[in-house]
Amino acid sequence: MRSVWLALALLPYGALAGYDTWMHERARRVPRIEQWLHLGLGITLITFLVGAFRGNTPLALGGLAPFIVLLAWDAFGYHAVLDAKERRVHAWAYAAFGLFVVVWAWLERAA
Repeated sequence: MRSVWLALALLPYGALAGYDTWMHERARRVPRIEQWLHLGLGITLITFLVGAFRGNTPLALGGLAPFIVLLAWDAFGYHAVLDAKERRVHAWAYAAFGLFVVVWAWLERAA
């Protein structure tokens, strides 16, 4: 049941991240350094999710900490110049990710 709750909690973030990716492909050319940053975000997010879904807290935290650092770098380094619509999508995605982290933490405490 834990995996079901995690999957449901991840859906909003997944949808918003997918929409943001589509916007990146259509709205602007992403600089090479930001592309590398996105690769790092993907690797650390996958690490966090694998740890979260497997119940491996050290692995999850090992992915979450650098993910948050890279996410802040991406947000403050590249997103300030985006149009308002894309910034709103990012804000909602951050909130949705925060919701997932809260659900994961709650499930960790309940285990």
